[in-house]
Amino acid sequence: MNEFEFVDKIQNYFNDQDFYSQRELGVGYGIADLVLIKNERINLKNCATRSKHNQESPLLSENYFKTLKLIPDEESNKDSVDFNYIAKRSSLSKSYLKYEVLSFLESHKYIKRLKNKSYLKVNGWIPLADEIIAIEAKLSDWKRGAIQANRYKAFAHKVFLIIPKEKEHNVDKEFFIKHEIGLMSFNPNCESNKIVIDCPRREPFDNNKFLFALEFFWEKFQ
Repeated sequence: MNEFEFVDKIQNYFNDQDFYSQRELGVGYGIADLVLIKNERINLKNCATRSKHNQESPLLSENYFKTLKLIPDEESNKDSVDFNYIAKRSSLSKSYLKYEVLSFLESHKYIKRLKNKSYLKVNGWIPLADEIIAIEAKLSDWKRGAIQANRYKAFAHKVFLIIPKEKEHNVDKEFFIKHEIGLMSFNPNCESNKIVIDCPRREPFDNNKFLFALEFFWEKFQ
């Protein structure tokens, strides 16, 4: 069995456990083999709000969220902001901001431009879910896998390494406890899974990357 087949069986297992899953998801700091969202963690009210605004296109760049944070919501009673305000406070080039980011957000109804050419966002739906679990799977070389999983703390609330059941005895479990990385052992023959070391829940290091990662699930949530 190769690692692709191993991850495929793991994904099947979690799909049966009422998780939404996404393979090979990269939002910076590596590409996670599997990213999971438990069905009960989805914010159905926020999803309905977004659908009501006809905001169907996913925001597949963290730059969209960096920009949205600078624009007041239309229901906040705060003054709208103009292009120069946004450009000054963002790290984006003016041409990219204007013709790529703001143009996309406006044409897909995430923001609106007023007559005075200032902007307000049409929001009220962030976030779509309140927890992401990121998984790295390895048939061998557990330490390399653990180091990769640790990087996913940038966008995930919990991170795990999954190894075959028969390899569990090779792992230095103190390493996982020290670095707050979860460990699971998986039996691909009967698709059973065991949490060997649980991972403490913590907020992602980068909220923009967390929101970006959620966008890969948006079509599944609709």
